[in-house]
Amino acid sequence: MADSVLLALVWHMHQPSYRDALTGRVLLPWTRLHATKDYGDMVSVLRRHPRVHATFNLTPVLLDQLEAIASGESDTFLDLARTRAEELTPEEQRFLSRHFFSVNPARMLEPYPRYRELRTRAAAVIGGPRLPREQPLTPEEIRDLQTWFHLVWVDPEYRDQEPIRSLFKKGRGFTEEEKRSLLDWGVALASRVVEVYRDAMGSGQIEISTSAYHHPILPLLVTTDAPREVSPTIALPQPSYSAPEDAAAQLSRASASHALRFGAPPRGTWPPEGSVSQQALTLVREAGFSWCASDETVLARALGRSEPGGDGWAAALCRPYRVETGKGAISILFRERPLSDRIGFLYAAWEPERAAEDFVTRVREYGARARREGRNDPVVTVILDGENCWESYQDDGRPFLEALYRRLEEGNGVEAVTVGEALERVPPSDTLPHVPVGSWIAPDLSVWVGHAEKNRAWSEIRRLRERFQEADRSGSAAPARLKNAYEEILLAEASDWFWWYGDDHQSAHKDEFDALFRSHLIRGYNLLGLPAPATVRRSLRGAAPYSEDVEHVPYITPTVDGRDTHFYEWRNAELFDAISVQGADHKSTLFMRRVLFGLNVRDLFVRVDGLSTAAGASRAVRLRFTEPLRAEARIPLELGSRGALAWTGEGASAGDAGEYAIGRVIEIRAPLARLGAGPGALLRWRVELEDGGEIAEVIPRTGELTTPTLEPDFEARNWSAT
Repeated sequence: MADSVLLALVWHMHQPSYRDALTGRVLLPWTRLHATKDYGDMVSVLRRHPRVHATFNLTPVLLDQLEAIASGESDTFLDLARTRAEELTPEEQRFLSRHFFSVNPARMLEPYPRYRELRTRAAAVIGGPRLPREQPLTPEEIRDLQTWFHLVWVDPEYRDQEPIRSLFKKGRGFTEEEKRSLLDWGVALASRVVEVYRDAMGSGQIEISTSAYHHPILPLLVTTDAPREVSPTIALPQPSYSAPEDAAAQLSRASASHALRFGAPPRGTWPPEGSVSQQALTLVREAGFSWCASDETVLARALGRSEPGGDGWAAALCRPYRVETGKGAISILFRERPLSDRIGFLYAAWEPERAAEDFVTRVREYGARARREGRNDPVVTVILDGENCWESYQDDGRPFLEALYRRLEEGNGVEAVTVGEALERVPPSDTLPHVPVGSWIAPDLSVWVGHAEKNRAWSEIRRLRERFQEADRSGSAAPARLKNAYEEILLAEASDWFWWYGDDHQSAHKDEFDALFRSHLIRGYNLLGLPAPATVRRSLRGAAPYSEDVEHVPYITPTVDGRDTHFYEWRNAELFDAISVQGADHKSTLFMRRVLFGLNVRDLFVRVDGLSTAAGASRAVRLRFTEPLRAEARIPLELGSRGALAWTGEGASAGDAGEYAIGRVIEIRAPLARLGAGPGALLRWRVELEDGGEIAEVIPRTGELTTPTLEPDFEARNWSAT
């Protein structure tokens, strides 16, 4: 198309991992639901217009989840949807009433009378401080709610398929078999997503790019001090977090994942959130990528401008650039932000044909402006999220996309190409000497760092990573566990957790995101044979800043009675979660599920969860110490019993023997004097389950727990500690 403006349109597809590292359960359903509403149909609509080319950026963590769904992995929402309506507990019914209306109300709820009716009933059942509660939902209402929540997450592209068509036509009174057919259909559709993209790529109509594996903010992995380049006063974590080798690993693993799925390494990458820096681009090039992209605000600063716009801006933006890195040159394009945001945030409220015409006209006019400013072969780059915005559009955006692609196919002075095609047609002729830190939304990366909660999250990753490095140097953890602990660190580096910390974004699922982030840290510690400190056992939401150089002290004073006497008594304890760290030698039944522990200046306190079901005359719990004395304290497992610890070894001297109580949990108080553990001593110990005189289970399975004792005046100096 002679004299056409080249449009490089990039749709970015991403969801974070929703799997809880401690339980293995998938907490949130968004990957599965977007598979029935966005992933495959975005390609299907495009393929009806073969002269329109586009780039799809697919993150490895998203593709991993789609493949897990295809292999049978479920999630909490799907499990509750599959449960027969009559068998749901009252608590599960309340969950449905609260969460099975997580949709765009105007587009996905209001058009459907039965769904609206169910919302009214569910709201009345939940009630409130001034509202009377009505009778619980009937089984028929529950079944209809389970079905409608999943029906409205089906894209119009599939609504002529069965069982979708019949369910929409019926509208209410669904049977268990009909509900199950819908859920099975959704899982099957998710299993075909990768194949849909692979076929489209084979036709040459789309290019597939990727992002760093778990979608981390690359400049912040290089160093959390990176934002100071553009914002000297921003409050940042101290000490800083710096793991450029993790950034390199996230990039190289993404390339390898792409090659495995699509037959060849990717040429390009959308750095997560368009976040770049000169150092990050060096790592991108080192990983083998030939092109990447970012936002126009980054280009403005690279060109010495305070912001985009002004004389000559169209010509400056409508071209690719070359960036020289320490690992060679890389091509980079910059998104036209207003055009990208019109699709993402504005056109949903417009009539589809008018919105499509407005977009194409603006692309054409922007290219004409670039030509007037001396750029003869303009490339307009539009990059945005390819899944979330459609919930606000009529019919999930299909009328708009059809109208847009039809106009692009007809010409209209605009030719839609892949990024690779744009670079072949218009190779970069200008070099940027330096690319400053920035992203598509915040030049100083303040969406992911700078707030007290965000900084605490970075500090907690740093603490875990320091322990990982120590274990790597010392060889204290088995290679397989060391490898798995590193995977948890990479998962914790995902941008998504930091997006939801702080007060700049709101979600009904902030608690789940907080729990998911901390689950990776807890499991990482435990895989290294270390307990997780209470700072990651408690929510980071609302967390106040603290002195980064002060390590956590597990100071506790619980009541030894075999039960949770009150919320705070074990709140500051350290945790070893045995269930979450099983490896290839997975034990089908673990009696000792969790061990919590802490101390005051006189005593070590230990709590063991899970053993109430293992009570028996032949069983006992043993605390085995190797420092500062070699000693052993034995607790017979008799449910409901309590008494003094039975000591053997060097700790068998007279004096306070300590105590235990067995109820829902086992609580133990072991006097430090029995162990010769004065101020500044280091306890080395582990917990054993004895069965018939033999050791049946050990926590930790390898190595020992290490616990430093407190100074005599600790309680006086920290009288408010809990």
